[in-house]
Amino acid sequence: MVKTNPGYEANRARISLALSEFTVPLLRHIYHAFNGDMVSALVLGEIAHRNVEAWLAEHEHPESLLQYPARREQVMRPCNALSIAEACGLPRETVRRKVVALIERGYVYRSEEGFLFLTPTVGDDFEDMTATLVEELLATARRLQSLLANQLTPRGPLRLD
Repeated sequence: MVKTNPGYEANRARISLALSEFTVPLLRHIYHAFNGDMVSALVLGEIAHRNVEAWLAEHEHPESLLQYPARREQVMRPCNALSIAEACGLPRETVRRKVVALIERGYVYRSEEGFLFLTPTVGDDFEDMTATLVEELLATARRLQSLLANQLTPRGPLRLD
């Protein structure tokens, strides 16, 4: 448990700062990517997680199958507005409105059976942000490891900009 680590107690404020220097810019980027609609970002994230989690958890499953329309619905786990509302703790009507907006943006589509799926191109709008996010997350993880080991860390904020 992290709280029992001596470096945690000695560096709680620095650890909080390192986390906020990562999360605040992340939230700002998400805010701008969704024109201020953080709930749509949450709904899209939950749909994405439900659709691909089981498939991608198995390393022998190729990501490339997710790009083929004929195979997408076979390998993705379907979901609907009710399951997303329950997972997010949001009213179902709110989720339904957000789903309509996500469909209009080309991020999600509804199958003939009424299930929600990511479009093959949904990640294209987020590719640069994701790559930057991975780099900054790794830098933050290294900084946290150093703080937990009670070692000096690089000074200055970590930025996603």
